[in-house]
Amino acid sequence: MQALLSLFAKRQITSFHEMFYAFGLFLKSLFSLDFKRAAALLTAAFQLLGAFVSDTPVTPYKDSIDMSRFELVWSDEFDHGFDSEIWQGHYVYGDNDTQLRDTAWWNRDQVSFTDDGCLKMTVEYKESGPKGAGYYSYGMETNPNKNYSGSHKGYEQLYGYFEISCILPKGPGINPAFWLLTDGMWADDTDGGVSGAEVDVFETKMDYNEKSKDFGSVFHTIHIDSYEDAHRSENQGSFYADDPYNKFNTYGVEWNENEYIFYINGVETARTSFGGVCAVPLYLIISIGVDEKIAQNNFLPSSMIVDYVRCYQYK
Repeated sequence: MQALLSLFAKRQITSFHEMFYAFGLFLKSLFSLDFKRAAALLTAAFQLLGAFVSDTPVTPYKDSIDMSRFELVWSDEFDHGFDSEIWQGHYVYGDNDTQLRDTAWWNRDQVSFTDDGCLKMTVEYKESGPKGAGYYSYGMETNPNKNYSGSHKGYEQLYGYFEISCILPKGPGINPAFWLLTDGMWADDTDGGVSGAEVDVFETKMDYNEKSKDFGSVFHTIHIDSYEDAHRSENQGSFYADDPYNKFNTYGVEWNENEYIFYINGVETARTSFGGVCAVPLYLIISIGVDEKIAQNNFLPSSMIVDYVRCYQYK
């Protein structure tokens, strides 16, 4: 049995168990004459079979989050701007700084705002960018421990529910992401994720196309034990959103002393306590990574449009 289990990733084994759970819910819905719910659960059961066999994405089907347990404690609605005392460049060191990260230069000029009050972060090729011809992107964070502007105070929070509402950029070679991080992730002494973790609320695979199984999906990951040799991570699987390149979807994580619970549009997708749950505050990052597959992207310029970021605490 152990030899069989070693052939599959943890998320595939989880999918195998959840397949029977979803089928049981299907029968329950069928007997209660909730045919719409039954059809969705039957689809989920077959998708979970696919996830077990070949790690394909699954449409979220579990319980919806109970928001009555939370109260809003901080948000940025991006109404024609962002709070510069909270946000600053991630991986860049000031509004006028430009740094090469992987395949793209990151620069603040890649952020603009829509007429209806959304943040717009754009990946594009520029013939005459700040560093000359090349691909340009950006990332921004709320790290309170770095100050490049003189007035930055940042934002971090211990436990609660963290959510972003956004439309995703389209095409291979780009990786939009919303993630939580702490500087303790770089510590040499590792203790699992307790004193430092990276929680990827969502990101996308970079090598998909419109005909691939990953089109329209995102995935969640926990990283712990630094970014050096001791580094470990656990992928929670891939899940479909609702036409995410054209519609706003929400991506969230509930984090408490016992576990992380991930959500898409308020519906649970996965939960884990991998490595020991982080017990120190985390700050927020919005970014679009770029790799060499960007050369295959026919949709540039491509933008991530963010309606809001909200942080809730338990009542």
